[in-house]
Amino acid sequence: MLGQALETLFIRVWVIMKLTLFFWIYTFAGGVVVGVGPALKTVNELFYLHGFEYKELTFKEGWELFKQSFFRGNLVFWGFLAGIALLSYNLYLSVQIKGILFLIVDFILLFGLLYAYTTYQYSLILDSEYQISVPDLLKLSFVSSFSSFSTFLKLVIGGGVILVLTWHFKGLLLFGLIGLLTVWNGTVTKQWREELDGQLESYE
Repeated sequence: MLGQALETLFIRVWVIMKLTLFFWIYTFAGGVVVGVGPALKTVNELFYLHGFEYKELTFKEGWELFKQSFFRGNLVFWGFLAGIALLSYNLYLSVQIKGILFLIVDFILLFGLLYAYTTYQYSLILDSEYQISVPDLLKLSFVSSFSSFSTFLKLVIGGGVILVLTWHFKGLLLFGLIGLLTVWNGTVTKQWREELDGQLESYE
């Protein structure tokens, strides 16, 4: 029993490391600036397709997915990054001003930042599962972020904990950060995706 539990643990750790290493390879292969978005999309799709079947997670398949999703991955990533940058800048300006009104504005902007983050995570997951246009993907991602407040909190808190751990243990940046985020986000949104599949099937 203990041996099986240890084997499962090692497999999961290896999958996390493998996904993270693939992410960095694809990112640098894309020249970093235009490689990050497609690389994130690729590792999410690999995990969606194969889960913890580590032997099925191959560089070759990932490379094909990376090339196929190069334009789409960049379009979605840079779109969200621009929105997050705009919200961040406005939040920076807002916190410089004292007053109850601006305190309320601060909270609204902060929520907007967290909402944009979770929406992007949903877009990565949903884009791996459904063949839909970018506008429809964005709409579905926006709606999904509001579908469950508990899932929203899990995505935000879990992502925050992973980032804090990475800050304290720098090795995770190279060997665990992206894999941990991918696995965590896929796990906490599983119930919503199953419900969405059921709704789509009944609609058809």
